[in-house]
Amino acid sequence: MCSPRIARVIAAGLVVAFALGDALAESVSYGTAFERRVSNFGSRDALDAFVVESVREGQYDQALSTLEEILLTAPNDIDVRIALARVYHQLGSHDLAGVHLDEAALLTSSEAQAAEIARLRRLNARAQRGITARMAITLGGTYSDAELTVPAIPATDSTSLFAPFVIVDGEIVRKLDTASRDEVRFGGTVQYERALNDTDFDGDLDIFDAFAGKAQVTYSKGLPDIADTLRLDVSGYGLVQDHGGGRELQEFGTEAEISFRPTVESRIHAFAGYGWLGNSRNLFTDHRVRYGIAGDVRIVAGLAVGAHASGYRDWGSTSLSFAGSGTDFEAHGYEAGAFVSHLLHAFENGQSWIHRFGGRYSEERILDYASVTGPFPVTADLVDRKAWELYWDHTVQIATRAEFNFRLSYGQDEISDAGPFAGNRNGEFWGIRTGLTYRFN
Repeated sequence: MCSPRIARVIAAGLVVAFALGDALAESVSYGTAFERRVSNFGSRDALDAFVVESVREGQYDQALSTLEEILLTAPNDIDVRIALARVYHQLGSHDLAGVHLDEAALLTSSEAQAAEIARLRRLNARAQRGITARMAITLGGTYSDAELTVPAIPATDSTSLFAPFVIVDGEIVRKLDTASRDEVRFGGTVQYERALNDTDFDGDLDIFDAFAGKAQVTYSKGLPDIADTLRLDVSGYGLVQDHGGGRELQEFGTEAEISFRPTVESRIHAFAGYGWLGNSRNLFTDHRVRYGIAGDVRIVAGLAVGAHASGYRDWGSTSLSFAGSGTDFEAHGYEAGAFVSHLLHAFENGQSWIHRFGGRYSEERILDYASVTGPFPVTADLVDRKAWELYWDHTVQIATRAEFNFRLSYGQDEISDAGPFAGNRNGEFWGIRTGLTYRFN
């Protein structure tokens, strides 16, 4: 029999599931168009219908291959040239979009077609300008419910919190005039929310104001390969983040990432980086190394899967000695996760409703801050931490530049091998998070 806390999570999930039932039932048009294309080989109507549904479903590689197939038998079809230009522009391949627009302009005899070509040329030229910018603002709220148990005492602390949050994210991109389409990016993020956590790992839950800010500059280098999809990004960054309990992270570092797109709808990337944390308050860590790999791929119409694995290693010195040794310590950990993303519905205006179900698992060997900052500190201790989380996300594009997000999550963590001050402790948490994002481009 499940606990009341788990029952609340299941109940909240069922409410969302019933609300989505009708939308799920309607998302079948892509499969119908595909079957029609196969069964009516060579039919222009079937090919045209499949292109329309491919674009609606985000299957751009299928749309491109079908349009190119039509072009083989009808090289002077202006509408196909214009459609190819639209798709390539959507994917950011502005040079290829321009080629098809030039070909269409030579063939056109219709005022309507000429007006559409001129409109697409303006959009394409704007996208190819040397500098582009974007900004997104997200406003939302969270409900969190957590419970911590210290079996040795025994004692339990249970707290819930409803709080707002705001995130402002922006980036300026300077495109360089190079054959490999190199870029320089300047970006930043500012975030505020009320957080619920065991800030010092002492078995007591805390509510605190969590501020975070990050500034980053990246040089993105296109590497030579057949499809021009291999890139190397090198970044320098500064990060400030409030961890609660008088602890504040201040990190300055560098990171390198290499990414590869085997298809237009898949991406694989690996990263490694170093950060210096010497100015942080009450964190005791001076150096941090991170590394990881992640990827996602669309496997069938409207369905994608992804996975990630990452790790880190910290080292520094505490204000107290460890039992039988000095003050230096080393912490480390890893995390692995996976998700399945599904297109629930594509609206008539091309906007989408996507949901994602995923999970993550982590293991760490970390500094026990309760042993260092507690009321009766004697020696510093390292503890083992294991945690897992399941989540269910929904993202609904409600306008061209606006989207609504809903997340339901549940997880547990366990701290073991702890010293006598706080002892081992177990945590259980679940939450709901909603937000509205508006994008400026």
